[in-house]
Amino acid sequence: MIRQIVVSALLACAAMPAVHAQAEEDAAVESSALLGEWSFIANTDEECSFTGTALLTRTEDENRFGCELTALQMCSVETWQVRQSCSAVRVGDQLVINSTIEEFLQGQPDGRYRPDNFSLMIKSADYMRGVLISWGSHIAEFRRADGTIS
Repeated sequence: MIRQIVVSALLACAAMPAVHAQAEEDAAVESSALLGEWSFIANTDEECSFTGTALLTRTEDENRFGCELTALQMCSVETWQVRQSCSAVRVGDQLVINSTIEEFLQGQPDGRYRPDNFSLMIKSADYMRGVLISWGSHIAEFRRADGTIS
């Protein structure tokens, strides 16, 4: 009985490098699966809604993405629709998006709207959850845009 346990433990340890190699291979597949269109929403406050779309594009580094996003923030006193360029970096199961405002499609560029940055945990190729970092931090979700083929 003890011998079986020892043999099983040795076999499990011997298999670990193969499991690690498979996990690295899966991570590369997951990175490429993040390419394409996403929709997002954030829980900003009771007076505003915050939604938008993002497009992640390929770069030479499989863990870095080019991106564009358009955010729509509708508040009781003001509405902004803002086109932003961004870059995204994947570190493990986290995706960090840093944005730069390119154009105000609606609303005034008066300093009250800041770039929309995100720190997200990759839950699947269709879902990421984390925080919007702009004026404070707010819970945010990214979901694969309906009908998207990536």
